[in-house]
Amino acid sequence: MKKLLLIIGFLPVLSFAQGQSSNKADSIKNVNAIKYYTKAIIKKPNDSTAYFKRGDAKYNLNDFKGAIRDFDQAIKLNPKYEDAFLERGLSKHSLNNEQGAISDYNHALVLKPNSSVAYYDRGIVKKALGDYKGAIADYNQAIAIDPKDEDFYNDRGLAKKNLEDYTGANDDFSHAISINPKNTGPYFNRAYSKIHLEDYKGAIEDFDSAIKLDPSDPDNYNGRGEAKSYSEDKKAAIEDYNKAIALKPNFTDAYNNRGRSKYDLEDYTGSIADYAKAISIDPKYASAYYNRGLSNEKLSNYNDVIDDCSKYIQLAPKDPDGYFKRGCAKFNLEDYKSAIEDYNLTLSLDTKYKDALYNRGLSKRHLEDYKGAIEDYNKVIELDPKYSDAFNSRGYAKYMLKDPGACADFKTASDMGNEYAPDNITKYCK
Repeated sequence: MKKLLLIIGFLPVLSFAQGQSSNKADSIKNVNAIKYYTKAIIKKPNDSTAYFKRGDAKYNLNDFKGAIRDFDQAIKLNPKYEDAFLERGLSKHSLNNEQGAISDYNHALVLKPNSSVAYYDRGIVKKALGDYKGAIADYNQAIAIDPKDEDFYNDRGLAKKNLEDYTGANDDFSHAISINPKNTGPYFNRAYSKIHLEDYKGAIEDFDSAIKLDPSDPDNYNGRGEAKSYSEDKKAAIEDYNKAIALKPNFTDAYNNRGRSKYDLEDYTGSIADYAKAISIDPKYASAYYNRGLSNEKLSNYNDVIDDCSKYIQLAPKDPDGYFKRGCAKFNLEDYKSAIEDYNLTLSLDTKYKDALYNRGLSKRHLEDYKGAIEDYNKVIELDPKYSDAFNSRGYAKYMLKDPGACADFKTASDMGNEYAPDNITKYCK
């Protein structure tokens, strides 16, 4: 059975598409630009550059629809205006019109086939659409044209990460760092690649570098906490989560991750408090409900487990773990029929969920459905011939049915080191 351990993933300082203003906060400048170019358009209504400049200012003020109208006019006046296609593509992407953005980048590339910016921006859109291979192909083209742009390598690394090519991603982030050692983003991203590669020491070193460059970014401390947690230094991980939360008091991931470290240190009450805090900030934070259920289970708070798992199921209905853990809580409350219903739901999502099959067999046994229990144990053993509990429990079910094969199952379980089987041999196989 899998657990939701930590919320890990790449939370990079993502590169913005080329051509976007580096200082969008300068709203006064952009407002003045709009006024200036509006006057210019009145004087020269066929000036494509004036429409483009006004559209760029609108884009910088997040008026994407207004920007598109101006870029439309610029392109109408000058169908070969490459920058207008690029900027209109950015605006469409900002409005989630991904196909429209790709169409504009395609037009830009027809006008200028060696435009690294057009390839890069199109790659960003493809990555947003989940076409990671297509994105990488575009980043490859951008890099071939301009091999000194760190963003190209960083974003290609992110696309490789999504394809679980962590070694390739690691190499790209390293290349980005070699171009600009003072950018925290590639250190951060490379650290997460190293976590996936189980190089926790290397990950911590990269987070250290990111923190040295930017000690005010809570994501860096949260990430380093994850790396320390995976390296089994739970107390040091909690210290980093504390720092992340001090910098960002509404940091749900940090509360969830700190809760997991407390759980691993058997501080179940403390972990529950952290999950509750994460939920209070974001009532739709699914992982916190599931993880709180795990802590409540350790404290035998089975009613609370059921509540937490039920909420988790609402938010993540396709995860079999939620149904399984709720079924386990019901089993512990001796509601075997309802437990079976949850195990059935678990198995409808994952037919090879061994623990659900085994626990369903136990539930059937408690309901004296020994034949049904044996069927489940058989399936468990078929999936895992070394599952000693299944042999031991099957032996008991066979004994209740007066099946002479019971003792053979007890002996097999005993030979595997099952702690209960020897007593069953003594009790039932005289």
